[in-house]
Amino acid sequence: MKYFNVLCVTCFVFLLSSVPAFASTFTFGNSEYTIVQSMGISWDEAKLAAENAGGHLVTITSSEENNFLKNTVFQGNDKAYWLGAYQTGDENRQNPTSNWHWVTGEDWNYTDWYSAEPNNSRIDEFHLSADQRFNYQWNDEGSAVSSMINGYVIEKPTAPTPIPGAIWLLGASLIGLFGIKKKFAK
Repeated sequence: MKYFNVLCVTCFVFLLSSVPAFASTFTFGNSEYTIVQSMGISWDEAKLAAENAGGHLVTITSSEENNFLKNTVFQGNDKAYWLGAYQTGDENRQNPTSNWHWVTGEDWNYTDWYSAEPNNSRIDEFHLSADQRFNYQWNDEGSAVSSMINGYVIEKPTAPTPIPGAIWLLGASLIGLFGIKKKFAK
């Protein structure tokens, strides 16, 4: 009986340790979103950090996804957060709405710009943010305003989680243990 109790406690600890503990992680569709608080981080630093975490800066490709982020991920947070888009080919700041790209290469078909955005009003406003001042509608931002940025959002694709082989092995071991115990109990 002593070994059975040890085995049960070990199983319980194993199962608890396999569950991720991200209080700021949310799931929508086939993606998992994590908001990371990081005052003053640049877009390039946020992009690298998101990739190092196994994801990418969030790409928002539908109104449903955008509303989910506004109503869930950004809820209760202040300031502005980096998103996963950048602009190329507008160094003269004449075409603020052209040449935007998602970091994943997805098509640029959906936008939620604030009414006066994008405007390229400052030097190098070539990165995308969602800003609390505009009810988390989009704003083109530059590295000069990183002090206004409160963090970034990581998006990771999700897949069905397979049952780890260790759990199968543990289950088979328990069945075997009970079978042996029952055989010798006779």
